[in-house]
Amino acid sequence: MAQESIMSRKTNRPEWQEDALAAVNCLKRGGILLHATDTVWGLAADATQPKAVRRLFELKKRQLTLPLLMLASNEVMVETLLPDLPDEAWELMEISDRPVTVIAPGANPCSRYDLSPEMKSSDGQYAVRLTKDPYSAFIVKGLGRPVASTSANVAGTPTPSNYGQIDPIILAEVDYVGQHQRNKKGMSQASMMVQFDNAGRFQVIRG
Repeated sequence: MAQESIMSRKTNRPEWQEDALAAVNCLKRGGILLHATDTVWGLAADATQPKAVRRLFELKKRQLTLPLLMLASNEVMVETLLPDLPDEAWELMEISDRPVTVIAPGANPCSRYDLSPEMKSSDGQYAVRLTKDPYSAFIVKGLGRPVASTSANVAGTPTPSNYGQIDPIILAEVDYVGQHQRNKKGMSQASMMVQFDNAGRFQVIRG
């Protein structure tokens, strides 16, 4: 009976679990991860490790003055990063049929996560996306901290909509490449990006 129970647990695991665990280990070691997200293929690093975050900027060839967004695995993580997020932002994240990246004033200082300074904009804002994709959420939850995330392309070049469009230079420089959804042929779309202030007013940055 015990053997049957073990076999049952194994068969109930998602097929991508071992891949996701390898991705988590990469991030914990301070590495750069290339993986499928709830939107386009992305580059990721532990948002609390400044060396990894700066390396991500270097690989992306992105200016340090342009903060990266963060992936969160649950509402508690979002609220820790954005404690004054207005109800309108929560409602948008709940009802939208497309992933939403919210930009809003961040916790100062963040009470739980010692984030790399590059994650916050010069005016004190964070960009955060609550990912509902099981694979991405598993990675963030496994790390236990927000994941710095950006599209898998060099700044100024087209964003790849599937794995086959990723620049070989990017592939050669990362520390781990996720297996999940490598063979997906469909076109992926970047998240909607909406900026909120404490009064609930918003501006669509990317529709």
